Amino acid sequence: MPSYTLTLACGCTVYVACHPMTGLAHTRVVDTPATDCRRRRHERGTRLWLWELLPDPAAPAHVSFSQSDMEQGRVTSLC
Repeated sequence: MPSYTLTLACGCTVYVACHPMTGLAHTRVVDTPATDCRRRRHERGTRLWLWELLPDPAAPAHVSFSQSDMEQGRVTSLC
């Protein structure tokens, strides 16, 4: 897998470098900080840990399923 970029919930862009042979991500660096991001660690060039890319567990989750997901059996029940 080649290297790629991710956009975080705060709007910052993170460059993820992957090993060329294994495809495993080994480095995550803030590429472009968002103008309205309030996190002090999100400065250009700052390395991030994997868990810093995960969404805030306290934030409300918004999950939506399409009709085709339900028809194809990808969703078994909606609670």
